[in-house]
Amino acid sequence: MLESPFVMRIPRAELVDFCTYCLRSVGMRRDDAELTAKLLVDTDARGIYTHGTASLRRYVQLMRDGGIDPRAEPSVTNEGLAWAQMDAGLAVGMVAGQRAMGQAIAKAKVAGVGLVTVQRSNHFGAASAYAMMALEHGMAALAMSNTDVVMNLPGGRGPQLGNNPLSYAIPAGAYPPLVLDIAMSTVAGGKVHSAAAQGEEIPADWLTDVEGRPTTDPAPFGHGGALTPFAAHKGYGLALLVECFAGALAGAAMTLDVLSWANVSDAPCDEGHAFIAIDVAAMMPIEQFRARVDELIERMRGAPKAAGIERIYVPGEMEWACEREATRHGVPLTALTADSLKGLAADVRVDGPF
Repeated sequence: MLESPFVMRIPRAELVDFCTYCLRSVGMRRDDAELTAKLLVDTDARGIYTHGTASLRRYVQLMRDGGIDPRAEPSVTNEGLAWAQMDAGLAVGMVAGQRAMGQAIAKAKVAGVGLVTVQRSNHFGAASAYAMMALEHGMAALAMSNTDVVMNLPGGRGPQLGNNPLSYAIPAGAYPPLVLDIAMSTVAGGKVHSAAAQGEEIPADWLTDVEGRPTTDPAPFGHGGALTPFAAHKGYGLALLVECFAGALAGAAMTLDVLSWANVSDAPCDEGHAFIAIDVAAMMPIEQFRARVDELIERMRGAPKAAGIERIYVPGEMEWACEREATRHGVPLTALTADSLKGLAADVRVDGPF
């Protein structure tokens, strides 16, 4: 069994209150601060620790330096029956994402399908947080975002495309919903940084060097090297699909024009997002659809297992189990997250639950 990356647990309400206070300290309205805090804490609760409260200190810094406007009000700039375009106004990505998916759901209730794009936004955390919003309405959904460039192109040299996350959420009946949340690189950049810090080599399919050649040396990442797209042309093609919707259609910055939210504080990164909600009940009775998804889940779980494998999981199942544990025992935090939040507590001069 893999060793758990978590080192401590914090009651959910206590962690939400702390995060809300930190966001309020830089001028966010209470409703927006609470929404953002809850989304980040819920992401941690589901075990997606790379996209939860670990990023909060950075968001607060961006708000101080001008990269994010803590009081921005995202607005609809153009719309039709089944679609809308939104300007985030440099709002934090959680606020922009929640407003936009809410709009997509509202459009789907009228037209059966709703598509909403967002420009002038920034890092929005875990894409699944927005896709899952549709589940409360018996809908299926997709959520996606472009990012600053970190991946090479098959046959190319240097970072030219973001790893552009994509998520789906599909309602089920007797089982938890199907939820997938992936980026398009073979591996997260954090794993490459971790290997570099520990002086370890990496698998040759994770990274290319400054000449575009596969390398086992993690050092070129961030210095002309680039992450590889998963499954070569397949990850590349999906990343480009996200770029078309979240970048081109949204009117947001694209590829090399997207600034890194992790490295640039005083200018907006102008990431774009796209959200699609599908009202299943407009096409067939929702309970019939749920039963059919349950059947799919049972077929996956009941499939023949390889030697030594006890269980086959479906997308989202591990995260739901982690969330149940978080409800009972507190939200899990990694050492890096706990240290980051301790630093944030010192930044805003407040005691934290750490």
